[in-house]
Amino acid sequence: MYRVRITRSSRSRWRRLPVLLLAALLAAGPATAAVAAIPLASATPARTVGFDGLVYASVQVGTTVYVGGSFRNAIVGGRQVPRKRLAAVDVRTGDLLPWAPPADGTVFALAASGSSLYATGKFATVAGQPRPGLAGIHLATGAVGPIRHTIAGTGKALAAGGGRLYLGGEFTAVDAKPARNLAAFRLSDATLDTGFRGEADGKVQSLTSAGSRLYVGGGFKHLNDTATARLGALRLSDGQVDSGFHPATPYPALAVTVTADRVYAGLSGVGGRVVAYRPDGAMLWSSVTDGDIQAIAYLNGAVYAGGHFTVACPQRSRTATSWCPATLRKQPKLAAWDAATGALLDWNPRSNGKWGVLTMNANPRLGVITVGGEFTSFGSHDRPRFAQFRTCRYGCGSRPPERAP
Repeated sequence: MYRVRITRSSRSRWRRLPVLLLAALLAAGPATAAVAAIPLASATPARTVGFDGLVYASVQVGTTVYVGGSFRNAIVGGRQVPRKRLAAVDVRTGDLLPWAPPADGTVFALAASGSSLYATGKFATVAGQPRPGLAGIHLATGAVGPIRHTIAGTGKALAAGGGRLYLGGEFTAVDAKPARNLAAFRLSDATLDTGFRGEADGKVQSLTSAGSRLYVGGGFKHLNDTATARLGALRLSDGQVDSGFHPATPYPALAVTVTADRVYAGLSGVGGRVVAYRPDGAMLWSSVTDGDIQAIAYLNGAVYAGGHFTVACPQRSRTATSWCPATLRKQPKLAAWDAATGALLDWNPRSNGKWGVLTMNANPRLGVITVGGEFTSFGSHDRPRFAQFRTCRYGCGSRPPERAP
């Protein structure tokens, strides 16, 4: 047995040890923490306007979120304000903005580039101008632009990048020229770009432009006759398959969002899944829900996803197709995951509705998540078909909408 002799000087040093340790930890700063806290959005929705019909599409531009769907009116302070299938909301305040070009049919997808907003869906006119299924609209004035084409089918997805506007959906031709579920248009002159050879042998449900790639998701089995089932990438330069991204995706990809070093996809299938991929397509993690993931966004280290699920798995799945290894957690229509690990985070706005969330966007500068869909409330808070959630680091408080343009 060893004995330790405690002298007066050593006794003094032991008394000071807790203070010294605390000082060292404070000096080291947050880098010494084992796990950095993710600044999640508040689970309580901020005050904003609502809509009397489904919100299928949304896109954020600066401090404005543009929405499209099947609605005919916005709901401001309990009053109906005409907004036929297209509207704009101030992300900072939740106020309805004056921008109001009417569409005569449902808007399924939106994309923005430069000074224009692009819309696709089952409409024939926008602001009284013939624009069957595809339109360009000025972001500030609402004036309809020159893009005008005939789509033999229905557009369901849009993206802009590399000087082009990309259209995906269920169609066979554009302007009587064969086009299998994918097409591209030059943004410079609004013409069909026949040099872009991308095509899919099944429905295209999501498009995302990032870097040199156009990420394509849907229910297809081949892109450009290459076996690239359900999720793949085309080169923006020529529309050919980018072989550097080759994920094994077992279920249709309904939504895709991309960061500098990750691709996150929302899948349908047996239940639903949020999946993280490396830039080469290797799966990093997969997490299960009991319903389709229809919208996805990344903000401050978290992946937010929405759909028509009611429960989600708190742990990652072992493989791309295996079920939840733990007890599912009640998580209706909205959830958030740690983007690095795939762990389900403690964020639960408790949405209602059958089909839930259909579209989602993140605004990193303002720290806001916007969602649209078929829901009407979150817990005790009425939010008909549109809601905003703010991260507390940017201020969770908000005032009610004041003006109804």
